[in-house]
Formats: sequence, structure tokens, C-alpha cells
Amino acid sequence: MLRRVAGDMALRPRDFTIREHRQRRRDVDVFALHTDSLLVEIQHPAGAEGGVLMSYRTCRGRNDLTGGRDNAVSVESLASEQGYANLVATLRVVAGRRD
Repeated sequence: MLRRVAGDMALRPRDFTIREHRQRRRDVDVFALHTDSLLVEIQHPAGAEGGVLMSYRTCRGRNDLTGGRDNAVSVESLASEQGYANLVATLRVVAGRRD
């Protein structure tokens, strides 16, 4: 999913990093797309029966995990082409991309 988002944002492979990590205390798998100004996270909480949480925020560099406020994404809105297109357009603006 995150590779598709990066491609739809017209990011070159050197412009982003995708990472996976587990938050042990909460037993959550997190997949993250990092650019120099944007962090998109998809979380798979344990016991959520297929539930997924998605959010994005600004950041200062690919190693900054403290950036701005989390902006939750309604996963249901991604079910439509228009909803997904709106998300990609928003992420482009947050990332400072205008292509």
C-alpha cells in the first residue's frame, strides 16, 4: 500500500523510505513511509480483528518521529477512487510536492 502511495505521489525511490517496526508494549506492527517532510503510518493493532489505523504528519527529515500532529485517515474513505485521490492530493501538499 505504501509503495503505491509513494508512486502515486510521483516520489522517486531515493525520495522515500519504507520501514516496518513493532511497538512491543502495545503489540502493534507499524509500517511507515518517510520522506524529508512527511511521515505516513499504517498500524495493525493486535486483536483488532483486521482493523487498521492510518495517519500522517509533517516531519523534519526521515529520522524525525516527533513532527506535527497526527492526522487520522478514515480507512473507509480509501475504498473509493475519489477518496484515495483526495488522500494522495493532501499528502502531496503536506510533503510540499506540486508535481
